[in-house]
Amino acid sequence: MTHCYRHLTAEDRAAIMMMRATHSIRSIATHLGRAPSTVSRELARHTVDPLKGYDAGLAGYRARLTRHRPRQRPKLHPDGELFEVVVYLLRKYWSPEQIARTLKRMSPRVC
Repeated sequence: MTHCYRHLTAEDRAAIMMMRATHSIRSIATHLGRAPSTVSRELARHTVDPLKGYDAGLAGYRARLTRHRPRQRPKLHPDGELFEVVVYLLRKYWSPEQIARTLKRMSPRVC
């Protein structure tokens, strides 16, 4: 069973905004041909002010901002000295375990 993932379009978000006041999440999802969890997640992630409700334009803007943001922060800063050491040792075909062991031995408080 294969699924083709599609991001919500501006039209989808506008439909959610218009239907939210009078329809349930399940009926909105059925209308859009999406899973109810998709609509629920969209509302949870992109409703900024619960008093004002869901704004499709702001939601699209927020979605574009978060789409390319990494989920985790990198452990080493790319401009740091330690990053250069790790890259150098990786290019020398050291394994990550060897690098970690060597760095701990060099300075236990760094790792």
